[in-house]
Amino acid sequence: MAKDSDGRTAIVMGGSIAGLWVARVLADHVDNVVVLERDQLPDGPEFRSGTPQARQYHVLLLRGLQIMDELFPGMRQELCDAGAIQFDTVNDVAVRSRGRWLDQFPSNQMLLSCSRLLLEVVMRRRLQRMAQVRFLERVEVINLHTDEQRAKVTGVNIRSTGDGEQPRGPETTLRADLVVDALGRRSPTPQWLTELGYQAPPETVVDSFLGYVTRRYRKPEAHLASCPTLLITANPPHDTRGGLIFPEENNTLVVMMAGANKDYPPVDEDGFQEFARSLGPEFYAVVQAAEPISKPYGYRGTDSRWRHYERLERWPERFVVLGDAFCGFNPIYGQGMTVAALAAVALGQELQQAGDRLDGVAQRAIRAIGKATKGAWLLATSADLEWPATVGADMSQAPADRFGRWYVGKLLDAMAYDRTLRLAFLDVNQLVRPATSLFTPGLMLRVFRSLMS
Repeated sequence: MAKDSDGRTAIVMGGSIAGLWVARVLADHVDNVVVLERDQLPDGPEFRSGTPQARQYHVLLLRGLQIMDELFPGMRQELCDAGAIQFDTVNDVAVRSRGRWLDQFPSNQMLLSCSRLLLEVVMRRRLQRMAQVRFLERVEVINLHTDEQRAKVTGVNIRSTGDGEQPRGPETTLRADLVVDALGRRSPTPQWLTELGYQAPPETVVDSFLGYVTRRYRKPEAHLASCPTLLITANPPHDTRGGLIFPEENNTLVVMMAGANKDYPPVDEDGFQEFARSLGPEFYAVVQAAEPISKPYGYRGTDSRWRHYERLERWPERFVVLGDAFCGFNPIYGQGMTVAALAAVALGQELQQAGDRLDGVAQRAIRAIGKATKGAWLLATSADLEWPATVGADMSQAPADRFGRWYVGKLLDAMAYDRTLRLAFLDVNQLVRPATSLFTPGLMLRVFRSLMS
């Protein structure tokens, strides 16, 4: 059982976005980073079977872009050079929220619109140019390797997946000083923990039974060359439907439609068109005029699922879980990639403080990741619990929580007319500021004044 190479080595299980974030962070703290990926990774922005949700629309929130600028300097421009569209989330997007069209004005909250495929391949290319990072493709992790006391993870047992013609390879052990699980929602870590004599984590699951469908179109060159960027939000408890139309690279428009509480948008042509019509004439006009270049792709695995590793009292040394393997969010809120970045940064901070002493880092990192997750979880699940058929948790009836829900509802109404409130809400929604920032005296006064106008 040989170590991968000289110096400190970290293994990252999973080569998707969460794995790429953490690989970049680890490269600042160890000598070698090995990313294990089950798929054959494509050279370009191409679909692969290990990321079935990649055809859906994705967005990196403002906090995620800030982290990207820190970890991958110049990558924003690289994405734009590859066709990503930079846009002001207020000035450049026509938003219908709570049945009203909101004002458009410069906000300086600049986001990027591009496919998940492009974002992932540009991040991966950056990492592949780093001498201390390498990718092992077409390998599956069988289980964790530990010391004899099962107190410390010392590596992983892996084997080749084969390529369809070649059989799977023999089991081998790859040793490391730190192992990170970024395997996503299907992570087998709960099973691995019980096999090692640890407890599996308790889970909290909130499911609003949301489904969505994404289809891509060729951007019209004539009368719709400047077609609007649209965002239609659903409105609990009864208006279950929403959608967006955004530009992407390669002169493409992406149309995404969603429905909560099992109001699933159809993937057949007639059903797709009728659902688009229900979102209003502005939305339907674009869908009718543009030329489709893909079929509609549906997705329904959208529950929010938090595996509470941070609550476990016993934890194996030198093993960390993050990304969807730790907490997967309802994707309609676009939080997953950004929270994975926050988790990677939290791990990096623990490593920085620990210096050369890796023992103790893992459990501290798990708890820090829990703290980094909490704000986004509250935003997503509080919104999901507004739908009457949502299951998995009960909405708190404590006076403070009831007041908070009432207040935020009034703030959402008022921000249709108050730019200050709207920008404050967007800072929270983009994970730049905590939700508590909405309850400052100045903002609360603006909300209460709106009730008297």
